[in-house]
Amino acid sequence: MKKKLLTSLAALSAAVLVGCSTTAKDTSSSSATAEPTAWEQVQEAGVLKVATPGTLFPTSYHNDQDELIGYEIDMLNEVGKRLNLEIEYQEIGVAEAFASVDSGKVDIAVNNFDITPEREEKYNFSIPYKYSYSGMIVREDGSSGIGAADLSDWKGKKAGGGAGTQFMKIAKKLGAEPVIYDNVTNDVYLRDVSTGRTDFIPNDYFTQVIAVKFITSKFPDIKVKMGDAKYNPNKSGIVMAKGDDSLKKELDKVLEEMLADGTLKAISEKYYAGQDLTQPAEGAEDLPVVDVSDIKD
Repeated sequence: MKKKLLTSLAALSAAVLVGCSTTAKDTSSSSATAEPTAWEQVQEAGVLKVATPGTLFPTSYHNDQDELIGYEIDMLNEVGKRLNLEIEYQEIGVAEAFASVDSGKVDIAVNNFDITPEREEKYNFSIPYKYSYSGMIVREDGSSGIGAADLSDWKGKKAGGGAGTQFMKIAKKLGAEPVIYDNVTNDVYLRDVSTGRTDFIPNDYFTQVIAVKFITSKFPDIKVKMGDAKYNPNKSGIVMAKGDDSLKKELDKVLEEMLADGTLKAISEKYYAGQDLTQPAEGAEDLPVVDVSDIKD
């Protein structure tokens, strides 16, 4: 009888231990919560933090009332409305923009950033919101001495641009001397070409056309014009951190809606003199392409 009672007590103790172990395991499992996605964090904050230059006409610049406006600004303001988010702009130059995405200081960055295979290895990009090709600004009197359609006359010329841009990589690849600027306004770039500090500015063609018209009307002493050469078709996307596609999916969904309902086209026409840059430019596929995949910043 005594042996039987001891056996029963041992069985009861084992049952209690098993019960405690199961309970502890369940509690531990239920308390573990999944890490919020990039989109969930933005949604919870109610704010989308954006790196933008604030100096690039007509995509991100200040008007005479010192209001931040432009193609990318209007686009993102509309994105914010549709996603019920406040847009917080931080005015940051090209090189710092990528670093600010890396550090988490901002959620996204925009600055006519080309979608390239090299960049896609490190960052997520939205679907393209702008298609274009590259051009150049030169001195009005032709003394820049550059303009060959095959880009064979860049060697030894001084090319003005921002650090880390595709255009400075192209300049380096073709033997030009890069003259690097911080996040300065268009008039600074153009005046330096006019006075001979630099010879030309390689950059987005359609952006440059509008900038030359605007700056030369505002500053008649700046004597520059568009060069004849066109090259490197490109497409621009919103830059964000890689590894979590949740924010990209939400942004892509809204951009697709804005493309479908004509909103993005209307914004493009507003800032680019009636031109729709939401579709690839006609004939762009026939332009020369400079491969800069081997050029490091």
